[in-house]
Amino acid sequence: MSSHQRMDSENNSTLMERIQLLESQLEEIRLQTNVLLDIARALNASLDPKVIAANIISAIASLISIDQASVCLFNENTQEFEVIGVFDSRTITPKIPSNLDFSFLAEVLAKGVTYYCSPGNRTQEWEWICCLPLQNAQHKTGTINIHAIRQPEITPEQMQFLETVAGHATSALENALLYAIVERESITDGLTGVYNHRYFQKRLHEYISLCQRHKRSVTFGLLIVDVDNFKQFNDCYGHLFGDTVLKTIVRELRNNLREEDLIARYGGEEFVVLIPEATEKIVLFISEKIREVVENTKVYHQTSAYVSVTVSIGATLWHPSDTPSSVILRADHALYEAKTTGRNQSIYR
Repeated sequence: MSSHQRMDSENNSTLMERIQLLESQLEEIRLQTNVLLDIARALNASLDPKVIAANIISAIASLISIDQASVCLFNENTQEFEVIGVFDSRTITPKIPSNLDFSFLAEVLAKGVTYYCSPGNRTQEWEWICCLPLQNAQHKTGTINIHAIRQPEITPEQMQFLETVAGHATSALENALLYAIVERESITDGLTGVYNHRYFQKRLHEYISLCQRHKRSVTFGLLIVDVDNFKQFNDCYGHLFGDTVLKTIVRELRNNLREEDLIARYGGEEFVVLIPEATEKIVLFISEKIREVVENTKVYHQTSAYVSVTVSIGATLWHPSDTPSSVILRADHALYEAKTTGRNQSIYR
């Protein structure tokens, strides 16, 4: 074989090796791309922040041997963190220590740069090994935190993967939070913050369906609460003061009702309260309690010191023969009686 032939053969061999290396690198890139696409799909498959957090942790675990990890949301208004996802390989019910100092995460978010500290020989529980900020140009959304790993280091390649996951996670959580805002606004009253009429009707139908399934073993109460002489407040003190009256009454309702009771603005100066698993005695007690609390509440007005407010209440229980309309109508008739026979009273029908 001539020297030229040998050179050609060596060049061909080198070229083939180079081609094989490039093909291998391309295959690795293709696999990484597919993994990231799968992760992006998983993160955007839900609008529940806790489900997204679980998917974030699963994505991290697919590449890195983690022992402890968490995902936190950041509330820019309160400047507080909320843990929405936790992983601990030692238990199926992991919990972040109550005394863990989250102020460090605020520093990471403020800098906007990934924090990484080699675990070394440290054995401290829930230490901060890696914190990835979740943020965009408009908002600081939260952090992804790795607290313990079963490998010596997080490699540069793994860190690049983590930062790519963080980018997808930021978008997914932002979408979930925006959806939550839109959903909340669609079912709440803009002035008072309680549920609106449409949502009340939806829950009323659900309550009736539940009662019908359980026959006579369960029922619920309904109150219609109307502010007495509300037009006079608006005429004498202005509509802004009228709004203050409504918000004050809502505050007192929230402070004096049970957690499971549902409050909604029914329209104008009327509110409704759904009382689950109620009896006549419970309904009477709650309606009278509301009436007394409002009667003892004074609303401040800058020109006339404190103004007294009262409410009239129509109360009833759901009966097996009731439709949504009939139970509302019965409570409404009770309310009409309360208003036409003196106001500032609760009538049960």
